[in-house]
Amino acid sequence: MEGDTDKVFFDALIAYYKKMSWTQITSNQVINLKGVSRYTSKVIGKLENDICPKATSNGCEIKAVFCSYDTDVFESRGLAIVNWAKVKKDILNLGIKSFYMIEVRHEIEDWLLDDLSGLCSYLHLNNIPSIHGNTGYEKMQSLFKKANKVYFKGLSVKKFIESIDMGVIRSKHVKELEVLEEMLNVNVKKQVE
Repeated sequence: MEGDTDKVFFDALIAYYKKMSWTQITSNQVINLKGVSRYTSKVIGKLENDICPKATSNGCEIKAVFCSYDTDVFESRGLAIVNWAKVKKDILNLGIKSFYMIEVRHEIEDWLLDDLSGLCSYLHLNNIPSIHGNTGYEKMQSLFKKANKVYFKGLSVKKFIESIDMGVIRSKHVKELEVLEEMLNVNVKKQVE
C-alpha cells in the first residue's frame, strides 16, 4: 500500500474476506510503504530484508505480491513515477511467482465514498447530502463538513471504517479485486442487489 488510509482500508477488506468467505483465505500481509517515492526500492527492500527471510524460516512460499496505488499522483503529474516493469522484474527475481497491481482510481477516498450511506450513518446524517469537490479527498471533506466534522487522511479512518459496507465497495470494484480474491482463495456469495 502507498499510505496509511490505504492500509486501514485493505486491512478492513481482508477482515471482511475472512468473515464472509466460505473457504479459508490464504495468509496475507498488508504493508504500508508510506508514499510512492522510492517505491521500487521500498518494495524490494521490504521483501528482501523482512518478508522473504521470515517466510523462508517458517517454511512458507510467497506466491504473489500485490501493489496497490492511487492513480491521482500519476494523473496529476502526467508521469510514470513508478517503473512498474522494474518492480515486477525485481519481485520475480526474488523467486516470487507472481506480481499484480491494484489500481485505485483516483484515490482510496473514492472507494470509501462508494458506500455513502455507511459514511452518512457514521456521521449521523439522516439524509445523503450533496457533496462537492474535484477529488475523493475533497468530497470526503465536504461530506464530513456537513456533519460539522473534519476528515483527516490516514489512521483516523479507523474511526469509521467499521461503518463502511465492504460488500458494497467490493461489488463496485470486482474487476480491480478479482485476482486478489483468487490468490487469497476468497469465495463470497454474490450479494443480492
